[in-house]
Amino acid sequence: MSSRTHLGTAGERRLRGSRQPGDPAPGRRTPGAPSRRPPAGVVLAGAALAAASLSGCGAEDTLPGRSRPIFEPGWPGPGELALDSPTFIPGDPGEARFETPNGVRACIVSAADGPLVRLTAALPLGRLHEAEGEAGASAVLIRLLATRGAGDRNRPLSLRLAELGTSVSVEESLDAARISLNVLPEDWREGLELLVGLLRTPDLDAVGDDRVGPGFDMPIAGIGGDGFRPKVELERRIHGYPLAPPEPGTTVPAAAVRALAARSLAADRVVLGIGGPVARDQVEAALTAMTRDWAPLGPPASEPALIAPREVTQRLHIVEVPSLEGWIAIGRAVGAVPASDRAALAVLRFILAERLNIAAREMRGLANRDDFQIPDTASGTGLLLVRTGGRPEAVGPLVRYSLDEIARLHDPEDPVTEAELTRAQGWLLGAVWQRSLELATSASATLALEHLRHGHRDRLMEWPAAVRSVTSAEVQRIASRYLDPAGFVTVVAGPLEAIRAARHPRWPVALEDLEAELSGGR
Repeated sequence: MSSRTHLGTAGERRLRGSRQPGDPAPGRRTPGAPSRRPPAGVVLAGAALAAASLSGCGAEDTLPGRSRPIFEPGWPGPGELALDSPTFIPGDPGEARFETPNGVRACIVSAADGPLVRLTAALPLGRLHEAEGEAGASAVLIRLLATRGAGDRNRPLSLRLAELGTSVSVEESLDAARISLNVLPEDWREGLELLVGLLRTPDLDAVGDDRVGPGFDMPIAGIGGDGFRPKVELERRIHGYPLAPPEPGTTVPAAAVRALAARSLAADRVVLGIGGPVARDQVEAALTAMTRDWAPLGPPASEPALIAPREVTQRLHIVEVPSLEGWIAIGRAVGAVPASDRAALAVLRFILAERLNIAAREMRGLANRDDFQIPDTASGTGLLLVRTGGRPEAVGPLVRYSLDEIARLHDPEDPVTEAELTRAQGWLLGAVWQRSLELATSASATLALEHLRHGHRDRLMEWPAAVRSVTSAEVQRIASRYLDPAGFVTVVAGPLEAIRAARHPRWPVALEDLEAELSGGR
């Protein structure tokens, strides 16, 4: 068998959409089968039958010791299901908006009932907002807000949160951050007072010159989150700061954190979200009172920076990391994405993620997850990213087949199908968009972030029509524009010696094969 296997054959294309009879399920026991060892006679008989059944099959049709056909569920496709037409109609975002006399914006979404009230602050914080000399200041300021609280040493943040029975959750991206609390309905006023206090009077006395850490949570911290080490290593190699965190050891001056706080935490810069069983008039009155002396900044805020993609000089980087598994990030930087491309790129994101999981997990059992992500920023700038990982013997095949799936999107003989398009549109609207607006708690946070980034509700409300208008041809046009395989860079992090020595018994793609193909920018 060749040491390199590609997805380009017609036989493998037929395998993509479903498993074929005779294909094995690696490492799985038949559901319901007893786990005890059968009698010796049965074992011998079974071995004889297996040998007879495999005598006419090639080695690529079975895994060592496995001959059971892969389970075929026979689930119907979306077009075969008799589904009701979608009936979800979001509330009017214009009715949610409120602004205090000194410019504090809020999105208030009242619900008739519910177990919790969510209080959110959407903030213009992130590396794309940092001015010269402020590298790393956003991370320091967000950590300060989430852990130190307001400058009141008599009642530390941890005590106030314990009294409310809640905690602070933080979501960060390159151009925005959200800080949220969930409180009981009877505690909404105290929770709102705490959140406003965090922003109005942060404990900046606690800030000193700081030093930037490694940029990732642990040597290997799992596949999710911004702390995923291969993602950070990839960002540093294809662009560097501000796409990547500042280099470890970079000094963050206290003055930089204070300057960023003065810009980002002004009354007219933040957007608050209050959602749940609350009376709107009471929330408006409380907000007006709590923010009366909160000073606005005044001049229009500057737009976040854009990432300028750079020429690729090396397409494969290998990082030695102590780990039982290998982890992979494949991606490229992208500048501003025009509004006309956003919906098609989102549809493409789902289709490629689905294909990656079929190729890596369903067909070959190489990984639990092989995902594709697009930037979460107002301008669309950021990192296009495939992230996955698996046992040492799976690392080479995972890189190979992930790259092949990117290349496959450019094959005119293998177009995006209507079923793929339907699933992608259904997921984007029925799962992502509807879920973001369905409950008062989620709608308030969604609207706060939308107003922070765009200043209006139009894009959010026009999103369903834009997604439904995407065609298969448009998806492939977007793929040719943003997913040129030659522009993607791969980072492999893990136990290098084990990865080099390992060979998957069925998909023996060697790391040296990938190095020969990808190194040097070819």
